[in-house]
Amino acid sequence: MKVGKVTWFAFKNAFRRKIVAILAIVGISIAITMQVTINAFTTGMDETFNDIFGELVGTFQVQEKNTPFTYASQLPANITETIRNFENSSLIETVATEQVLPSTVNNYTDILGTTVFGSPMGMNVRGIENLDDFSKIYSELEELTEESRTFEYNQDECIIPYALYENNSEVFDIGKTFSIKINSTHTYDLEIVGITAAEIGGIQQSIMVTGYDIYVPINVTNNVLAELLRNDTLNYMYHYTPFGLDPNHFGIENPNIVAIRTTIENSEKVNDYIDDLMAYLGEQYPEMEFSALSLASALETMDDLMATQNIVITVVTIVIIISGSMGVIIAQLVGVEGRSKEFAILKATGWKESHIIYSVIIESVTLGVAGSLVGVVLSFMSIKGLERLMASTAAGGMPFIPVITPAIFFTAIAIAVGIGILGGLYPGIRASSVKPMEVLQGS
Repeated sequence: MKVGKVTWFAFKNAFRRKIVAILAIVGISIAITMQVTINAFTTGMDETFNDIFGELVGTFQVQEKNTPFTYASQLPANITETIRNFENSSLIETVATEQVLPSTVNNYTDILGTTVFGSPMGMNVRGIENLDDFSKIYSELEELTEESRTFEYNQDECIIPYALYENNSEVFDIGKTFSIKINSTHTYDLEIVGITAAEIGGIQQSIMVTGYDIYVPINVTNNVLAELLRNDTLNYMYHYTPFGLDPNHFGIENPNIVAIRTTIENSEKVNDYIDDLMAYLGEQYPEMEFSALSLASALETMDDLMATQNIVITVVTIVIIISGSMGVIIAQLVGVEGRSKEFAILKATGWKESHIIYSVIIESVTLGVAGSLVGVVLSFMSIKGLERLMASTAAGGMPFIPVITPAIFFTAIAIAVGIGILGGLYPGIRASSVKPMEVLQGS
């Protein structure tokens, strides 16, 4: 008997018992929906982190050690020149310093809403010393919206992230005033001259929005700090004393962070380079201690997380295959038990046991593929629904975009075929074991 005839017979029979077919397809589609949705989200997360960290393996930040807040870090005013005199400075592409203001200068707490964790949204005012150097390390200011421009030094101007404009355009827009809080009665006002492009906006806007980055020339942060640290300013110590910090420790022109981009592309070599630089800075400034935040280390940690994530996905896939197979087995067993006479007639007319097993497996595979196609459609709907839900509850929308790749699609089909084979094997063996004489005689 030709395989083609058996295959066509099995394909037609797959949907003959509608209730059994529907139950099998529903079970498989639910399993495939879970599998595709999980894989789409993890793939999107993986691509996002690779985009963010992949090009910045050789980038790291240096700040004062044991500082509880970024703005509490006080680096020497001449640290950039010192770093450029490092014996291995030929590996350095760019050095960029920043001066960050205390988080309490946020004058918009009431309108910024909360993060996905329910905590109030923050605001990070970043004073940039050299815009060209900053842009070579960070991507935030590479592209601005059409009516934007970069700020001018020695002017009270700022650039805001697109996410801040998008969520509060009636307050934050080109030409409007952005106020930095000095105390309960005084503010330092800036003109908004730029908005970052929609697809950009800083690492915080790309991964998980917990605060908005406001970009200003460093002369602005110098001027604000001069106001915050004046002894005659009302509540001037409010920004420091409650956190156990001494206001006299802070300098108006001291940077808080120095970011360094190197030509090194290997994470281990980056960490070795950081160790050498830390030792050098310790020699140059023996009264200070420094620490480094390396994106290479973050990338290594992310790789470990992704490896763990892949193991979890593998386990979930195995569970899905087993549960889906059990559902098909039960559905097919119900169908096989009701078709004993049919299988007895087939055997009596020349079908071999292998033909019957093969036909039942093909029926199961057909139902599996049909269930996978339904599951893929449902997964698209599930992903879109989750995107809308997260966009409505999280400031700035999704931290990453789910991605359904061809590999995910074909994996879903392969899982469905596997479920069909496993789910049809035992019922097929049961069906092939019928004895035509006993069944036809009604015993």
